[in-house]
Amino acid sequence: MRIISGKFKGHKLNIPKNFLIRPTTDRFKESLFSIINSEKYSSNIDGKYFLDLCSGSGGIGIEAFSRGAKKVYMIDKNQNAINLINKNLSKIELNIELGKNLFVLKQDITKIEKLVLPQFDFIYFDPPYSSNIYSTVLKIISDNKILNNKGLILVETDKLLNIDKLNLEPIFSKKIGSSYLQCFKKLLDPLK
Repeated sequence: MRIISGKFKGHKLNIPKNFLIRPTTDRFKESLFSIINSEKYSSNIDGKYFLDLCSGSGGIGIEAFSRGAKKVYMIDKNQNAINLINKNLSKIELNIELGKNLFVLKQDITKIEKLVLPQFDFIYFDPPYSSNIYSTVLKIISDNKILNNKGLILVETDKLLNIDKLNLEPIFSKKIGSSYLQCFKKLLDPLK
């Protein structure tokens, strides 16, 4: 796995063969960041705040920082994943940014509303496909001030999600290989 664009383009990231994560493919990653930087969605990552939930190797968060995100938070509950993220940051000498522009947090993401976090422009959420936390985490995001009013939630899944009971508006769904990229934004209360 490697960084595919930006100031750290070409740097390889470590993912041990016996590591129990599913790294995001380069094809999926390229589609994700093309959408993030799309005029169609009036978005651009430059200078923005990016949250990577279920970070695994840190590949998406590091890619976001490489492409110009101002601050990147990578959150995972697995200590092995946290260790791997820190190892990957050290490998490309980004460990000097820790605590300034890059943040690696060990946290159960079903409790992220308890963290003191800034508001994010982009939230990328890619839990294990077999997990049953999609609705829980999307509800936390939609009910709290984790995402700014113009922000986008980008979710990688193996099947389309039903968000009917959530305060979210679907923007699009795209099949990439055997995965789906779904994009949502918060529904804003016109009275607020």
